[in-house]
Amino acid sequence: MQNTLNLPPFLTGDSEIATLMRTMDWSRCPIGSPDNWPQALNSKLNTIMGSAFPMFLFWGDELVCFYNDAFRPSLGVDGKHPGIGKTAREVWSDIWDFIGPLIDQVMTTGKPVWFEDQYVPFYRNGRIEDIYWTFSYSAVTDDSNKISGVVVVCTETTEKVNLFKKLEESNNLYSFAIDASELGTWDLDPKTNKFVANNRLKEWFGLDPEDEIDLSVAIGSMAASDRERVTTTIAKALDYTTGGYYDVEYTISNAKTGQERIVRAKGKATFNELNEAIRFNGTLQDITAEVIAREDARKLSILVENSVDLMAILKLDGKNAYINKAGKELLGIDASADITEIPIADFHTPEQLAFVMSEIIPSVMSTGKWSGEFAIRNGKTGEIIPLYNNCHRIDNPKTGEPIGIGTVMRDIRAELDARNNLEKQVKERTIELLKLNEELKRKNKDLASFAFVSSHDLQEPLRKINTFISRIEEEEMDDLNENNKLYFGKIKGSVKRMQTLISDLLDYSRANTDQEQSEEVNLNDIVNDICKELAYKFEHTDAKLDLNILPTINGIAFQIRQLFANLITNSLKFSRSGHSLQIGIESEIVTAESDSFIPDSGEFHRISVIDNGIGFQSAYNEKIFEVFQRLHSRDAYEGTGIGLSICKKIMENHQGFIRAEGFENKGATFHLYFPTQNG
Repeated sequence: MQNTLNLPPFLTGDSEIATLMRTMDWSRCPIGSPDNWPQALNSKLNTIMGSAFPMFLFWGDELVCFYNDAFRPSLGVDGKHPGIGKTAREVWSDIWDFIGPLIDQVMTTGKPVWFEDQYVPFYRNGRIEDIYWTFSYSAVTDDSNKISGVVVVCTETTEKVNLFKKLEESNNLYSFAIDASELGTWDLDPKTNKFVANNRLKEWFGLDPEDEIDLSVAIGSMAASDRERVTTTIAKALDYTTGGYYDVEYTISNAKTGQERIVRAKGKATFNELNEAIRFNGTLQDITAEVIAREDARKLSILVENSVDLMAILKLDGKNAYINKAGKELLGIDASADITEIPIADFHTPEQLAFVMSEIIPSVMSTGKWSGEFAIRNGKTGEIIPLYNNCHRIDNPKTGEPIGIGTVMRDIRAELDARNNLEKQVKERTIELLKLNEELKRKNKDLASFAFVSSHDLQEPLRKINTFISRIEEEEMDDLNENNKLYFGKIKGSVKRMQTLISDLLDYSRANTDQEQSEEVNLNDIVNDICKELAYKFEHTDAKLDLNILPTINGIAFQIRQLFANLITNSLKFSRSGHSLQIGIESEIVTAESDSFIPDSGEFHRISVIDNGIGFQSAYNEKIFEVFQRLHSRDAYEGTGIGLSICKKIMENHQGFIRAEGFENKGATFHLYFPTQNG
């Protein structure tokens, strides 16, 4: 469009927009070249371009945008300009939700719309700006008198609105500041020393709203330690040569309640042409919480600065905002160094820095924290120092937006040395234990062999003693007197007890091992077989056994058989004279919730062997399982005191346990606990 011949008048001027439109490639525009534009569009553009009032035009189905030089400043330096020839959706995409419906309304109804000081922010000058407009949208028609566009006559009123806001803020600032900041206000007449104050200040002093305040009352409400200092500060403020400014902190006390407040008084004196103070007014702010917080912050600062751990704050731009004394020493930073100018890369190896960027910072920003073992590099020595790092995201308390990362790092060099030493000791101890275990296995094997051989060697002379005694009884018993016969009876009893003891010791030795092959053991079959073998004793003691259905478990068959044989034999042995013996065997599955004797959350078969024999005192519930533990004399009840110890060993071999409940002259109950996973 460099040729100026036959151009519409609005394109022939030297304005910014006319120059822009002449140089544009209109072939890409939805409405094509200006040579083919309808007369109505040319006429409207001629009016718009010649106006000194800001105007904008949306034309055609695509709502192609046009505007004049007067509107151009409203688009800013870096924003929507140039928007000439572009569609409305393209130019005004950020506020289309607002202007789109307005344009549709005007083009559909033909009725204009008008807004005054309307807030319509959009992108310009490189950012979204808060902008206010007074504007009207009016329909424009084409050559056939059909609505084909919308003309916008507008003026930006941002400056006016902002000015009114400032005026309104200025008018309300004082009252707002008083209410929002909970300030007390005062106005002193220097000549009369009388105060005019708001109700809040009077309340702090313990005065009623209608009370007048004299300067002496105000001074009297101050802490005694503050009065002289405040009085001197007031005198200085009332001296023209000081400028009249007043700023002091002190403590006041409520005359009624005694409540103390720390306040900050700020004010200014006004002077006449004679440099005499004619007015002295200002505010009183309760800063009790601030002073306490300030003191707490001071204490915290002392704590942080004297901590032996590295404490630091990293800003989101990657610069250090704070590093405490211990941290500087650990990182090799001089106390006077500007930490904000030291890149964090100086404290890490490339691998560590990559981990910080890829793992730690993303975790802190997404979850709010990260902790784990880490390492830093001392900038002076180059030493890589292992640490335990605990990071937390720091958020703006008002907006919740992250503003930094706080970290506490503990030097774990001594801890790692101790850990390594402990691991070394554990490893050495483990090797020792393995050796001891192997030695124990060897000794157990030797002990088993010794027990077998010993039992055989000990049984042999006992058998010979029995043989010789039998021969003497057969050949010479008639010639012996009664004392000798008694002696021979005692010898035979002792030999029998010795044989029983050796047999029980051998059984106990065998019960100390769980290396036998495990198999499925049907407890019902085991108990039935034992009852058949003990049928004579059942008849002799007039005993009856009530057997419930028992489970099948995984175990060592001969040990399980010995277990139940010992318990049933025990019941038969300790029956009560003159009473029919009743033996019951019950089974149920129990857990820690249903049986308090189960030590964890496991599941067990609890098999109970119950009798109504002589029982025993409950004090022996645990002691009864000790080796050679007897509750009755050998003359009263035969036995070696090993049987129940064997039962305990067998239960331990099956990862279970046994417990007893005795009731003297009422019977005994033995509970067997087999883990269900074994069955």
